[in-house]
Amino acid sequence: MSKLGRLLFNLVLVLVLCSCGVDSSSGGKATKKDNTNKQVGNKTDKQGRRNKSGKKGGKGKFDKGDEEDEVVVINVESENVSRGDAALVFKTTTILEADLESAVTSKASGIVLKINVEVGDKVEAGDILAVLESDVQQLRLQSAQATYQKSHSNYERAKSLLKKGLTNQESVDNLKFETKSLKTNLDQAKLDVDFTQIRAPISGVVTKRSIKKGNLIQLNTAVYQIVDFESLQAIINVPENKWSMFEEGLEVLLQFANLDEIIIGSILRVDPVVDSSTGTFKVVIALDQNKAKLRPGLFGKTQIILDKHQDTLLLTKNAIIREDNNAYVYVIQNDNTVVKTSLELGYEMDDSVEILVGLEENQQVVTTGKNNVSAESTVEVIEYND
Repeated sequence: MSKLGRLLFNLVLVLVLCSCGVDSSSGGKATKKDNTNKQVGNKTDKQGRRNKSGKKGGKGKFDKGDEEDEVVVINVESENVSRGDAALVFKTTTILEADLESAVTSKASGIVLKINVEVGDKVEAGDILAVLESDVQQLRLQSAQATYQKSHSNYERAKSLLKKGLTNQESVDNLKFETKSLKTNLDQAKLDVDFTQIRAPISGVVTKRSIKKGNLIQLNTAVYQIVDFESLQAIINVPENKWSMFEEGLEVLLQFANLDEIIIGSILRVDPVVDSSTGTFKVVIALDQNKAKLRPGLFGKTQIILDKHQDTLLLTKNAIIREDNNAYVYVIQNDNTVVKTSLELGYEMDDSVEILVGLEENQQVVTTGKNNVSAESTVEVIEYND
C-alpha cells in the first residue's frame, strides 16, 4: 500500500470511531462517562418536570393516579318544581252538527213564479222563500167561500124561523152540520192557497236551494235547506269504560283549524245507552261562544276536563325518566352533585306532570342532559340569557 493509501485509510477509521462514540486514544474502547452523564441528565429533566407539577415526591399531571382522581363535570339544563293546577283530560276529535236543521219541501204542486231568498241569506220562521202559481187554488177558494156563505145564511134564517115556529129542529140541525162541513172545505181551500207560498219552518241560514224560477215542482219536492247556526253542537263518541267519568256540565275545550282561539263548551247530555256495535256512547257538547265563526261539518280537537287538582306540585315532563312502571328524576344539590329520586305521579298534562310524592317546591331538577348523569355525577347548570 502506498503512503497516500495508508493516510486515507487512517482518516476513514478515525471518522468511524468518532461516530460510534469510541475514544481513539483508549484503544477502541467506548467510554462510559458520556453515557453516564446522559443518564444523569435524563433523571434531572424528569425530576424537573415533577417539581413543576407542584406535588413534591408525587406523580405528575399525566400520571395514571391523577386520571382516576379527576372530577368530570357534566353540563345540564334544569327546571324548578312549581305549583299550579293539574287536570285529568280526555282528548278526542269531534264534528260539529246543528241541532236545528230543516229540509224545506213544497206542500203544493205548480210552477215556481218567484224566488225570494238565496244561499247564505238569513231567514226567520214564517218568511216566504218562494212563490208558486196559485190560479187553480184561488178558484177553489172562491167556490168554497160562496158555498159556505150560502149555507151559513140558510142556517141563520132557519134559526129565526125556528123561534117563530115556522120550521122544525131537525131542519135547523141539518143546516148547522152542513155549514160546519162547508167551513172545513173553506179552510182547506185557504190552506191550499197558502201552500203555494213556500215558507221557512225555522229561523236560520239558507244553505241550499234546489229550485229555479219557472220549474214545475210536485208535492213534497225538496226546495231549500235551512240551518240554525246558533244550535251548533259538538258530538263525540266515548269508549264505554269511561262511562263513570262523564256527566252533564263538565268543561270542554275545542280547537278548530280555522280559528286561533280556543272555543269553550260544556257537556249538554250523555246518552243513556251504549252502542253495542262500536262499544261507545254519544256525548253532546253545547258551545258557549263564537258560534258565528263556526259551521256544521267542521272537524275539531276536543279536550274534556274530567277532574282538577288546584295548587299542586308540577314538573315538566322533560325532567322525568321512566323505567317500566317507575319514574324518577335527578335533583341538583347545593354542591352541584345530583341525587336520584323516585316519584309518584298524578295527572299528566301536555307539558307537565303532577307530583304526588318525591319532590318539594322550588327543588332544582335536571332536564336536558338527564340521560348523561348518574347518582355520583357533578353537574354545572347552563343558563341562557335572552
